[in-house]
Amino acid sequence: MRFFDVLFGRSRLPQAKPEKLFSLVTAAFTLKEEAGWESAGRAGICLKAVAGSDFLRAREELEALLKLGVKETGGSVTVTGDEFGYLWVVVSDPDLDDQVNLVHMATQTLLEHGFGPQLLAAVFRFVPRPVTASVAKETEAGEGRAYLIYNYKRGNFYPFVPRSEKEKTREFEPELRVAAELEKELPIERDQTRWFALWNCPV
Repeated sequence: MRFFDVLFGRSRLPQAKPEKLFSLVTAAFTLKEEAGWESAGRAGICLKAVAGSDFLRAREELEALLKLGVKETGGSVTVTGDEFGYLWVVVSDPDLDDQVNLVHMATQTLLEHGFGPQLLAAVFRFVPRPVTASVAKETEAGEGRAYLIYNYKRGNFYPFVPRSEKEKTREFEPELRVAAELEKELPIERDQTRWFALWNCPV
């Protein structure tokens, strides 16, 4: 059983729940001013690709729509696979609102084509502001990265702050702090055993 199969579902995946994605827009001020998380200008979705012409057509339509979308905002889009065989659609755009809109557009396109069960996660990348200089030095291995991950199957967000990809370590303290600061504005996943680490995430 592959990585995301273990993390997000079984052989029969439940439908995606995209309706809470836009809550990230309303939480943007708190993210920046209270949590100290600046958007890194990158976001994406991960999905379980399937064989067949229907999925190929949906993917082609999705890429065409996103390319039109990023042309309007001055961004870019890439589609890539990962080591586990999952498909990543990654958008680059400096504006968080645009990122959310583009991710939602991609989500709706796949839903309309009947591929909602293949949607696994939406990922938004941030640059965290270090609390102290010593923390900044310690977290240098994590390239100053932080993520908010939206689990489509649960309809909830959770934070992920990698410390070292090589050693597979993460920063639990800032994750807990950010979750506490955002819980009034975002649907935060309360079951911390479901705060799955996405190592080598291409976003």
